Amino acid sequence: MSSRWSRGRLSVTAGPSQRRPSIVDGQRSERPKRTTDPFASWLPPRPDGDPLRLLLAPMDGVTEHVHRALISELNPVDTTLDRRLSAVDVCVSEFVRVTDHVVPVAVLWRHCPELRAGGMTRSGVPVFVQLLGSAPVELAATARRAVELGARGIDLNFGCPAKTVNRHDGGATLLRAPSRVERITAAVRAAVPPELPVTVKIRVGWDSSDPVESLAAAAEQGGAAWLTIHGRTRAQGYRPPVDWPAIGRAAAAVQIPVVANGDLHTPQDVAQCRYLTGCAAFMVGRGIMAAPNWFRWVRGLDSGPPDLPGLCSVWRRYAAQLRDSGASGRSALCRLKQWLRMAAAQRTDVVALFDRVKREMDVDAVLNVVAALECRRRSSQLTISASASPGAPAG
Repeated sequence: MSSRWSRGRLSVTAGPSQRRPSIVDGQRSERPKRTTDPFASWLPPRPDGDPLRLLLAPMDGVTEHVHRALISELNPVDTTLDRRLSAVDVCVSEFVRVTDHVVPVAVLWRHCPELRAGGMTRSGVPVFVQLLGSAPVELAATARRAVELGARGIDLNFGCPAKTVNRHDGGATLLRAPSRVERITAAVRAAVPPELPVTVKIRVGWDSSDPVESLAAAAEQGGAAWLTIHGRTRAQGYRPPVDWPAIGRAAAAVQIPVVANGDLHTPQDVAQCRYLTGCAAFMVGRGIMAAPNWFRWVRGLDSGPPDLPGLCSVWRRYAAQLRDSGASGRSALCRLKQWLRMAAAQRTDVVALFDRVKREMDVDAVLNVVAALECRRRSSQLTISASASPGAPAG
C-alpha cells in the first residue's frame, strides 16, 4: 500500500513549542473556540456528540444514488446509539443542469431518487440537490420544485471547472462575477422555505485566489447557510497544489460556516487543513474512492482504509447494488471502472488490478477478476496467520 496511507487517529505531531491541535483539540490556537455548533440551525446535533461535520462531495458521473447509499452504509457509528446513524452528515447529488426552463420532476427524480424516500439515503443521511446554472429565475423555480419533492437542502454549484459547462455560463465561470453569485444565491434563498438550507460551493477563484474573500462575502450576503470551498482555482482543474490557506482567508472574512474541500485523503490531511483554515467541517470527494470508510477513519472509529481484499468486497457489493437499481451492464461497467481508476491514482496496490481490467468490455469479466483477487489475497492472509500462530506445524 502506498506510504500516504498512514494509519491512526486524526492528529498532527509537532515540537512542544509548535504543537498543532488535533481534530479533538478544537479550533486553531490563535482563534477562540466556538461555543455552539455553527451548523445547529440547519442540521440536527449528532447523537454521538462528535463536533465534526463531514460531507460527501458531488462528483459528476461518480456519486450517483447507489454510491451515496453504499458510502452511507459503509460508515456506521456506534449502533447502540442509533441503528441508522451514519458517520456521514450530508450527501450532495450530482449537479442538475438548469438552463432556460424549470427542470421537470422526472429529471429531478432521476438525479436524486432519494426524493422519493424523504430526501434521505437508506441510512438516514440527508441528501441536498445540487443545481448548476446562471439564470436566477429558473434556478429559484427549480429549487422550489426540488424541496417540494422532498430535498433536504439546495446546493448551488459555482465551482465546476468543466469547459463545456463554463462555455455555457455555468459552474466556475460565475467566479469571475461575485455579484452574480450573490444575486443567484439570493433568488434561490427567497424561493426555498426558511427552515431548509441553501448552500454554495465555489473554488478559491478563476485563475487566482485573490477574490476568495469577495466570493465568500457574496455567498453570505445572498443568504447561504454555509459555504463549501474547493482549494483550487478553475485554471488548476485538479492539479496540485491545493490552497488551504486561501480557504482560511475566506473563513475569516465571513460569519457563516465554511466547509473545506480538496485533497483530504487521510485524517492527517484533515487535521492539517483544520489547522490552516480554522474550519470544523470538511467535504471529501476523490479520497472516498481509495478509502470508502473515510468518514469512520476521520472520526477515529477505524484505524485506516480497507486492505485490497476489503476494497474488492466493496466493489462487488457496489456492482450488485447497481444492478439491483436497474443499471445496465454497460453503465455498471463504466461506473465500476471509474471507481477502480480513481482508486489506482491514489493507491499503489490497486494499479495492477486496474491495468488488468481497464480494457474489459464486460462487467462480469471485471467482477470475476476482482473476486479472484479477493479470494487469493484472503487465502494468503489466512495462510500467513496460521503459520504464525503458536501451535502451527513447521513447514
